Amino acid sequence: MTVLLFTGEGIMAQEVGANTGNTKFLLISGEKVLQVNKIEKDGIIHHLNNPMLRLFRTRSKISNGTVLVVPGGDFSFIHTKQEGIKVARFLTENGYDVVVLDYHIGTESSIQNLAENDLLSTYQYLKNNFEKLGFSNSPNVLIGFSAGANLAAKAVERLNKGEQPEKLILISPVDMDECMNGSVYPTIMPPTNPESELFMLVNENDRVENKTSCIDYYKTWIGYDGHAVLKVVKDSIYLAGKNINPTAEEFQLRHFIQNSLETGKILVNTDVNPATIPTEGYNSGRLAEKLKLIAHNKYDLILMGNSIINNFEKTQYQEVWNQFFAPRNAINLGFSGYRTENILWNIQKGILNGQSPKAIILEVGTNNVDEKHYPTRHTASQVAGGIEAIVKEIRSRLPETKIVLLRPFPGSYDGPNPTSHRAILDRSADLISKLSDRKYVFYCDVNHLFLNLDGSIKHELMSDWLHPTPLGAKLWAQSMEPLLSQLMNDKVLDTEINSNTAVVPVSKLEQDSYNWWDRHNDVMAIKDSINPEIVLIGNSITHFWGGTPDLKYADGRARKANGLISWNNLFRKYRVLNLGFGWDRTQNVLWRLDHGELDGLHPRTVIIHIGTNNTSQTPNARANTADEIVEGIMAVYSRVRSKVPGAKIILMSVFPREEKPDHPRRQLINKINIKLEQFARKNNIKLVDIGPRLVTQEGILTREIAGDYCHPTEKGYQIWADTIKSILEKE
Repeated sequence: MTVLLFTGEGIMAQEVGANTGNTKFLLISGEKVLQVNKIEKDGIIHHLNNPMLRLFRTRSKISNGTVLVVPGGDFSFIHTKQEGIKVARFLTENGYDVVVLDYHIGTESSIQNLAENDLLSTYQYLKNNFEKLGFSNSPNVLIGFSAGANLAAKAVERLNKGEQPEKLILISPVDMDECMNGSVYPTIMPPTNPESELFMLVNENDRVENKTSCIDYYKTWIGYDGHAVLKVVKDSIYLAGKNINPTAEEFQLRHFIQNSLETGKILVNTDVNPATIPTEGYNSGRLAEKLKLIAHNKYDLILMGNSIINNFEKTQYQEVWNQFFAPRNAINLGFSGYRTENILWNIQKGILNGQSPKAIILEVGTNNVDEKHYPTRHTASQVAGGIEAIVKEIRSRLPETKIVLLRPFPGSYDGPNPTSHRAILDRSADLISKLSDRKYVFYCDVNHLFLNLDGSIKHELMSDWLHPTPLGAKLWAQSMEPLLSQLMNDKVLDTEINSNTAVVPVSKLEQDSYNWWDRHNDVMAIKDSINPEIVLIGNSITHFWGGTPDLKYADGRARKANGLISWNNLFRKYRVLNLGFGWDRTQNVLWRLDHGELDGLHPRTVIIHIGTNNTSQTPNARANTADEIVEGIMAVYSRVRSKVPGAKIILMSVFPREEKPDHPRRQLINKINIKLEQFARKNNIKLVDIGPRLVTQEGILTREIAGDYCHPTEKGYQIWADTIKSILEKE
């Protein structure tokens, strides 16, 4: 076993030598250290020369593993002696080799990002070179203290499948309640597929917001189908002070670390998914009433689910029901409080018997993760498994019926901001979306309707943070209407279609040199296997830059990218998916997002550049005004925030077009960018404008930068690449 320990204290040179053989210190690149970071009399590193490793070897004949120690503190200093050296001694006495990491220190976010990268680089270096260092194992246990625990949690989230340590031990992690810029989503989340076993020690007297976030992190870890242990203690975990041994018998720390390391693999029974076992619900009377209706009537549309569906029978929701569902000969089979297992019970009791509807709308799952009103909470995969079981039951009984499979709504019992409840539902949505075959099962995501741009729930649309209000239900029905009308093969019942074409999703509009539908199909075929770290969304400017899917002409011949050199130089270290489509307007991007191009992905960064084609008037689409285009761009942003809540979104201003600054299109783009900047500032959105760098001081766009006064040349793309590079390097 190998253990990684992230702490806040460094190691004095003479204390290292006794245990490290010929190599006492290493840079994280593996080179020997010329100048060791100084540990002051208080046992703390206040100034860092270089990130470095301090190596300890156990005196035991057989090593139990290797421990990497990265010290804690508050990011502005490192508690090297206490949490590093003394903990390392404790571990070596227990048969472990130890590596202690000195990392970048500073309170600025850019410095903390460097510290996170120090940790990731160290982890990868040790995995690849542990034998050269004389260790018997590569690192497979990670322990973090305070700031080091914060870094450890961030690092594990970034590791690829199969790279995570065997155990992750977090001691008093700090700042777990921090959120991304312009977002209410936590900066630190568990990996979507947690392979490590999590052990978390938190002090009862910690700052309330941080303690709550630690507990929510633990709950989310389990909800993501991970194994975890949380201990909240009232007594001191250990006392600060250079002469205090944090692993002394009287402190909680010693026993927690020992128990965590000695605990065997946490066993969980995964043979049976409780969300798939038909279970009687509490409302047998309602079931009896619905069975009578089913026995005597044939319905063309069936709505199945929980209270969110059930609410359509309430008086205040009748206007929505009567407009969108009643004309289609619909029945409401929603049952308040029901979970997937209860819906399965209803099906087995005959609630679909004798029916052959054109379509079924299925909305269920939120009660499966409700920990306040039910004795058990289901994990994301269990929820998805329960929904899959329902879909299979419907398909086997009604093979010609189309299913509208709604993404679980973004509810919470704890207010407008996301908690483990929403996080687990979001993860289940990743799995549920894969049930869509676009032939009989159609995944429908309307969650963006209920969310502000920062990801918080709109109170006017979910007044209890869980159930749509009548207005919320109406917006949901309107958003679902194009799909439902298609499946029912009837006329559209929405009488309030938005006059702004920039926000009304539509597929291919214009004929171009490539096949729009083929590119969409290529994206859908490869997106999951790429598992992109970066996604670019846009039009031909993004499309022709390069990357994957490969560029092709309409006849399938390969096409050379316009910015291949700058693309490769910028993105060669990353997994990147290019969702740029030539001639796309905002409404085309909305259609593509609604039809799965981003579903199930977890990029760290999304770059959006869209809007220039909305300035064009063609036989297929009218030109939009500046206000309309900004609304369309923000609709794209809203979809992206809802679908990939953990991603950092970089929104680009619309690039300048046409040669001269007095051209009407250029002036329209200037208006768009002014309004976009105002909107971004108001909503704390990161907006990047490289327009001034693309034109001369006189505002001229030259052919050297854009050969057709629109699409960048290699030189033009390099300007964009330089800007993006500086942003990515700060992450």
